[in-house]
Amino acid sequence: MQAAYSILAATALYPLWRAWRANRGTALEHAVLWAAAAWAAWLAAFLSADAALGRYLALSLTGCAGIAVLGARRPHVGAWDFVVASLLLILLLPVAQGWGWPALSPPYLAFLAATVVVGWLNYLPTRLLPAALAFGAGAGAELAKLCGAEVSGTLLGVARCLTAVSPWVGLACFARGGGAGAVDREWLWFRDRFGVVWGQRSREQFNRAAANAGWPVALSWQGLDFAPDKAPPSEEELLATFRAVLKRFGTKEDAL
Repeated sequence: MQAAYSILAATALYPLWRAWRANRGTALEHAVLWAAAAWAAWLAAFLSADAALGRYLALSLTGCAGIAVLGARRPHVGAWDFVVASLLLILLLPVAQGWGWPALSPPYLAFLAATVVVGWLNYLPTRLLPAALAFGAGAGAELAKLCGAEVSGTLLGVARCLTAVSPWVGLACFARGGGAGAVDREWLWFRDRFGVVWGQRSREQFNRAAANAGWPVALSWQGLDFAPDKAPPSEEELLATFRAVLKRFGTKEDAL
């Protein structure tokens, strides 16, 4: 079965390649590379006979990929990679202390779980929710096994299948259209890639700019809301303001 999980996980290289192409030119380029490293670790974990070490490395790199998104803003995105690399070194301390075997203790396991959960929560309020739930179920079972919980072989097999197909689920989620207007489409494009942390902050910045300009419009989590009985600004003005808010992240145009 290890080979079957690995083959299934290997097919996810295509969604990862699509993710790289979709985010090329944006501040998420580095985070995608961290995600690719994490996926390589998952692939190795499914093949490895040393299950504890494999799943620990995979979970550690997964946490790093999620934290990389939180620093995906220019001009500091390169420097943030050093922060993420430092985090990885801290996460790998139990492996060094165990001379290649993770010498795990409750504080290390709690820190690992918190690191993974932070990145996971960032995508729950987005179109990637189904993919996040599938991956969360799989990674959660692996983490529980790492913590010494009794996880049956059948349950672990289902968990690994969910982990392996989660990139395909994410690709299917992005295949759905969203947003009727240009601003809505770019907002959903940004929100679903950068997650709730940067999405909420950028939404607040746009709304402050709109309020300062006296525009009867507000950006909600689902898109633009216009005040009734008031003439809205042109779509060109709205789009220019929105892109100005996103200039440190990279817009949809930058990724093309």
